[in-house]
Amino acid sequence: MEALSVECPVCNEPLLLEGEVLDRLDEGSLLECEACGAVVEVALMEPLTLRVVQAAGGFFVDCPRCETPIEVEGEGPLTCPECGFTFKPDWGDVEEEEL
Repeated sequence: MEALSVECPVCNEPLLLEGEVLDRLDEGSLLECEACGAVVEVALMEPLTLRVVQAAGGFFVDCPRCETPIEVEGEGPLTCPECGFTFKPDWGDVEEEEL
């Protein structure tokens, strides 16, 4: 498989994914941006879509309505700056050591 370049959703720098990396990639795979250190998860394979997991020491969740990455600060409800939707993140799938 040929190399593919995708944009980091945090710093907008290109992430170059070599063929051997692409061959092992699945939904849920984690990648680290060399430019900013953000950890991103493969949300979809076709088209390749990345979701922010952690950047600059913080944790991010996607807005359930518009999928905008939002940095989590504290445990209260979050309001999406893009669409205004207010929600409380579901931490059921996050291991305790990650919080």
